[in-house]
Amino acid sequence: MRNWRELSEDEIIKLKQLYPTTTNRELSKMFDISVDAIQDRFAYPNGWKKDNYKIGNRKGVSLDEKAIKWIIKHFKHIPNYEIMDKFNIGESTLHRVAKKYGLKKSKQYLRKSCQSNSKRAMEICRQYNIYEKNAEFSRQRWEQWKAEGREVGFKKGESNRDRLSPSKYKKLLEKVSATRREIIRKDKIRINWGLPQKTKLKLTSPGKKAIQYRYLLKRLNYIVVRGDIRVFYDEHTNRNLTTERRAIINGLKIEQYEQSN
Repeated sequence: MRNWRELSEDEIIKLKQLYPTTTNRELSKMFDISVDAIQDRFAYPNGWKKDNYKIGNRKGVSLDEKAIKWIIKHFKHIPNYEIMDKFNIGESTLHRVAKKYGLKKSKQYLRKSCQSNSKRAMEICRQYNIYEKNAEFSRQRWEQWKAEGREVGFKKGESNRDRLSPSKYKKLLEKVSATRREIIRKDKIRINWGLPQKTKLKLTSPGKKAIQYRYLLKRLNYIVVRGDIRVFYDEHTNRNLTTERRAIINGLKIEQYEQSN
């Protein structure tokens, strides 16, 4: 498959003429470039639109049981474009089937695909001298900063507060604080739903509702440990699953008591 930069002016003009009345999958075959390149490099920047009446509405495409069984069996290790070509369907139809049946690519396929894409990206960068252009741009910017008398790079022992202006340092602190608040908010939600934390922050302090459920569980002969969010039960406990579920939602953990020998 070619890179989109390799298209000549005549090919781009022809692509523009065919785009409104031809599907992206067919254009990809005709010009030997990817669908993403057609959309992201040509259609979106230039405002090209599809004529759905001439192309035909494909939203009603349906697959028979045999085709769906084949997709379920081979989806994990076959590229999407091969499946779409085999059954003459679009991306939305394939994505709908994959979502309905919970289909995912295998780890081996993703690893192989990632290696192939990385190799192809490296070849393209070398072909178009991307590395040299970036190095030249960085060198010119460095020389420009030095000519303007600006300090380039970091100094040993220099903090962000010393390096940045007051306004930029204030924005940095606001961004860091917002990120931390979002992390804490998500971890509290995980605790409330009885899921494991993804951070090591101490967010397990029981709230008012949790204290109330600790008292209710204690009355049902649960083993309530002082200063701990864990509540244990044994053979003498009169278990109430509804109360347990609500206690877990409010931050408590219900565990079976195992007496050590």
